[in-house]
Amino acid sequence: MEKTLDAVEFPLSARVREARRWLVATSAAGAVLVGAAVASVVANASGWVSVPRAIQAGLVLVTLFLLPVVWVGVHAVWALRGRAELFIAAGEHPRRRPTDRQLVNHLRNEHPLMPLWGMVAVLGGLGTLCLGVALPFALADGAVLAGVLLGTGLAVSLAALALAVPGFRRAARQGSEDRRRRTELWSLPDAVERRLTIPLLGAGDGAHPGA
Repeated sequence: MEKTLDAVEFPLSARVREARRWLVATSAAGAVLVGAAVASVVANASGWVSVPRAIQAGLVLVTLFLLPVVWVGVHAVWALRGRAELFIAAGEHPRRRPTDRQLVNHLRNEHPLMPLWGMVAVLGGLGTLCLGVALPFALADGAVLAGVLLGTGLAVSLAALALAVPGFRRAARQGSEDRRRRTELWSLPDAVERRLTIPLLGAGDGAHPGA
């Protein structure tokens, strides 16, 4: 016989609330940064304001590469902290389950580190491809400083790939384990189950290794 559980909002600790504040602050800062990058490109293209190329390139690179990784990383910290506390609360309140919002925030089928490792892998692959092509030309032209910078970037990109692949696999295994544990603890309506299959960075059907 299926268990009848009351959905309640479990109180989460100050650590989770602090992580949530960091996520909100990162989102706000990201919005400002994206706006500044777009404004600099538009202003420079239209001739309204002359924006130095170094500033414009820095804004675009940070917006495209650094900001997504930082945001997803902060989100992962918040989701992981809440996930751990919700599992602990389940043992203390066996006839209760988290609210739908708490489930979607912290207990998706996708492990919180999956999108982070995925982004690191994609950016590492792009960096390896682009820098690997550019490095021989820099060396052929005798640009020592540029060669050193490109070589350092290439090494960082390769290291990111080396870390991302096993990290992705570990997150996939942990996601499967967490989903099994969640299913054992709580019976959920079909509509909620479907929402939990939606990945953080997309609107797919949850058909990924962590599901």
